[in-house]
This record gives sequence, C-alpha cells and structure tokens, in this order.
Amino acid sequence: MNKYFTVIALAILLSAVKAKAQMPYKVTVQNDTYTPLTGATTINGTKAWTDSSTFVVPLGFNFLMDGKTITKLNLLKMMSISSDTAGIVSGMSFMGTALLDRGVVSGTSKSPIRYTTTGNAGKRIFKLEIFNAGFSDENDIYQTLNDSLNLQVWLYEGSNAIELRYGSSKISHYSDYFFIGGPMLGYMKNVNLATESFEKLYLLKGDALNPTLDSVATGNTNFPSISSYPVNGRVYNFTPKNAATGVAELVAENKLKVYPTLCTDKVVIENGGNETLAYEVISMNGSLIVTGNAASGVNTINVSTLPGGMYVLRLGAEGKAYRFMKQ
Repeated sequence: MNKYFTVIALAILLSAVKAKAQMPYKVTVQNDTYTPLTGATTINGTKAWTDSSTFVVPLGFNFLMDGKTITKLNLLKMMSISSDTAGIVSGMSFMGTALLDRGVVSGTSKSPIRYTTTGNAGKRIFKLEIFNAGFSDENDIYQTLNDSLNLQVWLYEGSNAIELRYGSSKISHYSDYFFIGGPMLGYMKNVNLATESFEKLYLLKGDALNPTLDSVATGNTNFPSISSYPVNGRVYNFTPKNAATGVAELVAENKLKVYPTLCTDKVVIENGGNETLAYEVISMNGSLIVTGNAASGVNTINVSTLPGGMYVLRLGAEGKAYRFMKQ
C-alpha cells in the first residue's frame, strides 16, 4: 500500500528529474469560517474508502490548471488533487499523509467525500469536501481511528484560483502522521502517475500562518512543509500569476475592507486594488438580491430597502463571503 506518494516514492526518483519550471501561482493565506457542505453529492456512497482510493469528480465548468483546460478533478491517493487520472498530470498537495475513512473497519462510511458547484455561470465555485476523515497511520500503529479532520478544496471559475480550506481537527499523534515535520501543501508540476516521478514540487514552508515558498530540486530528498497543522478556518489561496489581483491577495495586503457588519442603510467596500471587483448580495435562503461592481476606491451599496435580517456579500471571482446584519 503506497501511503507516501508525495514523500518517499517520489524522493527516490528525484535524481533523474530536470526542474526548470517556475511556480505558476501566487499564494496568500487568510482566515474564513469553515462551513461543512450541505445538499452536496456524496461520491463514495455508503462504502468506506481507503488510502489507495481514487475518485474522479465533475467540475460543472471549464477550469484552467496551469494552462491546461480540465472539466473534472482527480482526487489522488486521498492526499492531493490532479488534472487527470493517467499520464502526466499537475495538481495540488493538500495533506502529505494518508487519510482513511473512519468507518473502514465496518466497511460502512463515516467519512463522506462530497462535492457541489455553486454560483452563476462565469463565476461558479466547485467545492470538494473530505469530511470527518481519519489517519491511516493511526489505524496501522494503534489500531484506532479516534483522530479526525475536515477539509475542502475550492476551484473558482474565471479566476482559475484554487483554495485549500481547513476545518476542525483532532490530531493526537502528530509526529506519526507528519514525520517530515508537518503537512505538505503546494503545487505539483508534471507528475508521472505511471512512474511516480515529477518535474518539481512547490511547497509551503515554515509558519502555517505566514509560510514561505520552497521547492524540491534535482537530487533533493528534503521535502518542505509547514510547521503545524492548519487551524480551523485557515485558507490557502493559489491564484495564477497571470490573473488579475484577487480578493485573497487584497485581504492579505490589507487593501480590502467591508463594513459595517451591523447596518441600517448601507454597506461600504473599500477596494485598495486596481481591479474592479464584482459583488453579489445574497439572502440567507440563497436568493440573489443585489449585484454590482466595486471599482478601486470607496464604494457604497444601498441596502436601505432590504428587510431586516442576515445577508451575505460575495466579492470578486473567488466569491469571498462577508456577512452583515440589516436592522
């Protein structure tokens, strides 16, 4: 059973690899409330999955992954996503250790893998969630499956950004799961699924909130990793470098503000970037109320005629959500 697809087997094969490509994504880190998916399609049904399971999921739209158009996503070895199921693929590593369905002993799933696609054409978001997953090493070493985690991968139509989103977790045997020091998060360039070799890995390194970017070069078997598991609500945004400045980058640079959270007549968007950001105001039942564009500078949304209650303001191609209460 190959648990360490991105750790051991690939390291052995690095000596024959040429690494010339550049990291195609800008990386920003932010915090956002983690919300489990509802009304989503479960792809494993009631059957428990293992660390060797592979699933192919339809996106519902065309998506560019490092220049390649894809319409489906491959959930690979329960540690990464990739652009295809065979041949030379690229993708994102979101874990660096093998996951396991917590119902594997009985055979009935306790860890659903589910997905949904939300939003309007041109600005849709594909959301994939691994819910209540366990760790394969805990099962092998301790014959228990008490630890758990929740995570989501979001793909944004239009901007072609990818987000790794982390929810609540319980991790009692950290060094058993992440023996290289921590989770491996980042971009995988040209992975050969037949030989398990690759062109290059671009991985986050160091502090989980303020990581640096490192890469695995020819002959290097020391894999970069972040130093701790992401806290509940942590979001890692990977936006193509040739894309316009996104919401996540503006947030990271403190160039975007939305206020107040409690209002009577208006909501203000301060856009410190150079690009116009589309916005939508949505009621809690999912109805689209207001749409518009926030140009660079201070923008005011008139909400005086809205009934009192909670609303969501979605901003930019990434659909960054801000909640506000109308009195």
